[in-house]
Amino acid sequence: MDIKKKVTLEILIIFGACLLVYLLAAKFDILEMIVAFSEHYENWEFDELITVSIFLMFAMVVFSIRRWQEIQASKIELSEQNTKLQSAIKEIKQLKGIIPICASCKKIRNDTGFWEQLEEYVGHHSNAKFSHSMCPECLDKFYGNENWYIKKKQNDKETK
Repeated sequence: MDIKKKVTLEILIIFGACLLVYLLAAKFDILEMIVAFSEHYENWEFDELITVSIFLMFAMVVFSIRRWQEIQASKIELSEQNTKLQSAIKEIKQLKGIIPICASCKKIRNDTGFWEQLEEYVGHHSNAKFSHSMCPECLDKFYGNENWYIKKKQNDKETK
């Protein structure tokens, strides 16, 4: 049941109960009966109990209002957090599905049919950043015949 409907129903029930208590009190003169009972049994301190009951009623009203205010503040805070989470979800980028990639040059075909570098494509479709380096096999392939590279590899073997 919707919260507004629940609150409306509860208010109607409370109003109906108040009306019933009023009608019963008017018909049977309940307050006069309480006063007469209180005077007849003065040693029971019944009139003090009525005062305490009235105080407790007001205390419960104050307590209920404070709890209601806390609930409203919590709702506002929860709504703000929910808004932040929704915006964070919108910012998340994910790569999904099958990505067409060239078997030779490793370029990727984008949504418009153009081929772009892997780094560009991933950069557009995620928050990933690239730094470039070369694996040992590619270093050997590109620089294997260079004297400086051969010397560096020999020095690396000697230091190990």
